[in-house]
Amino acid sequence: MQNPKFNLSPERVKYYRKDNGWSQELLAKAAGLSLRTIQRAEKDGNSSVETQLALAAALNVSSKNLSLASTQIETQWKWRSIMQSISALLVVFGAIIMLVILGGDSAMYSDYCSGLFILLFMYASTAIAFGGHGMIKSIIGLKYLFAGDISSSDSTKFLSVIITKQISFIYGGALIGLMVGLIAIFSHYNESIADGSLYSAYAVCLVVLLYASVIAEAILRPLATKLTLTIND
Repeated sequence: MQNPKFNLSPERVKYYRKDNGWSQELLAKAAGLSLRTIQRAEKDGNSSVETQLALAAALNVSSKNLSLASTQIETQWKWRSIMQSISALLVVFGAIIMLVILGGDSAMYSDYCSGLFILLFMYASTAIAFGGHGMIKSIIGLKYLFAGDISSSDSTKFLSVIITKQISFIYGGALIGLMVGLIAIFSHYNESIADGSLYSAYAVCLVVLLYASVIAEAILRPLATKLTLTIND
């Protein structure tokens, strides 16, 4: 029976070896392995369990520290969890819609330009901070809002950081939109009073903050919390 193969991180093996000031030959001697085995581990990461344990012992680190970090987030998609999440979102958005109806004319809350602006601002800021890959990961990662058990991994932690920062980005975009709107109002204050559009203009300024709050508190924060709890378990 062949020994199972594990993927080491070549970069991590090299890092810990050089941190000890060792050559490949010295590491091979300290771990009781052949030089060819060390070279193979630092080239493609393929190794047996025994090799991984021997390297970890020689380098005085946990074998987990030498493992290749997973680029995937493993999760269990359970129909019950999906339906619970969908139901909860429907309740949240249903309550918001009810408040809008009670508030009077629903057209007052319809400002597609504001919604588009804060989304573009949030994802553009995400691309600047985490690169295009991070932005795409955050969009695809929205599906985990409906997932059951999520595995804790480096990818989970990375997604958690992105989503948490997006909450700040979207509120930042809303603040900018609000300030731009107020500047426009104060610049045409007399005209707004004369034609009776002053309070309507104030309302439009607040809509962008409303949209940001709904997205941040109903979608982003619950997802960030779910990912954080997974990491801390």
